Amino acid sequence: MALKRYVMLVDQEGGPLARLIPRLRELDFRIVRVPEPTSAVEFVRVFLQIATGMHHVSRGQRSAAIERLAEGIKAIDRVTNDRGLDFPALRDRVAREITRLRQ
Repeated sequence: MALKRYVMLVDQEGGPLARLIPRLRELDFRIVRVPEPTSAVEFVRVFLQIATGMHHVSRGQRSAAIERLAEGIKAIDRVTNDRGLDFPALRDRVAREITRLRQ
């Protein structure tokens, strides 16, 4: 199974980044359009916090992992547009990982 690559464009439909879309699709990127930059911040923060938390898990740094994953949950709670992703399931999975780390 190939890993899908995503790119998030914070741009209007006809903005300067729009001309990149055909080339990105040729390179097998999936485009996520975000016309309102303020809502994109928390959306992206979710994945940064969770990825950092899981990096700490892989290095055996439990307390740092718990802190980052908890920040990821807070970011999930602040997202107002999930762009079709299952954030409740992601939140549940992150909460279970925090519980496991605390044992």
